[in-house]
Amino acid sequence: MGPSISLNQVSLRYENNIVLQDISATLGAGECHVIMGPNGGGKTSLLRSILGLTPFKGEVNIHWPKGKGKIGYVPQKAAFEPSLPLTVLDFILLNQSRSPLFFNFNKKHKVKALQQLARLGMEDRAMFRMGQLSGGEQQRVLFAQALLDDPDLLILDEPTNGMDDQGVRYFESLIADLVKEKKTILVVHHDISAVRRLQAVVHVVNGTLLESGLAEDVLKPNKIERLFNHYRTHSNHQNEEVA
Repeated sequence: MGPSISLNQVSLRYENNIVLQDISATLGAGECHVIMGPNGGGKTSLLRSILGLTPFKGEVNIHWPKGKGKIGYVPQKAAFEPSLPLTVLDFILLNQSRSPLFFNFNKKHKVKALQQLARLGMEDRAMFRMGQLSGGEQQRVLFAQALLDDPDLLILDEPTNGMDDQGVRYFESLIADLVKEKKTILVVHHDISAVRRLQAVVHVVNGTLLESGLAEDVLKPNKIERLFNHYRTHSNHQNEEVA
């Protein structure tokens, strides 16, 4: 079982720019939670706060059911040096072990890595160089790498960016499988139709937490324009919504 996460008055600012203000919520264990909202609304900043990658005010508590578990993280973009002769398999194993380049991995390591690549439909790209892959294929590799440790909490920042339709299908099928395994999934996503298919709990963020609930309730046509308006309407932001 994955953990639940409680947020209490989480706030974040860069100099005079308020990014997040007084966000409080409880993210239930063993569920898929999707953070949505307009560009610049603070979605990635909230993820980074939960991961402890950026300073913030307030509290973030991860409640593990049986001692601290494992966390997997997929950023928006893979970071690697394109000039290195680094295959997809090399990339996954090096990120997994933090071992020196060209470390002699054993067969067990490689089999496990190939199994995770297969879950994302990428096993036939295992010996391709990372630089040969499209952006969407690189995202699939990042996802496979994050699964190697069998994480209890998986945090994904726009994981389908650049993916083709086949990649999105693999992604959505895998998320459904992970929820069945009672993993806790936290995803930043922008595609309303795709989020509806995930049957997730949706949290709409635009500086503050605007609404939380099941996708079928939050993402109703009569709510979407209001919830995803680019401008913030709370009093601490310079921009005010105009009619």
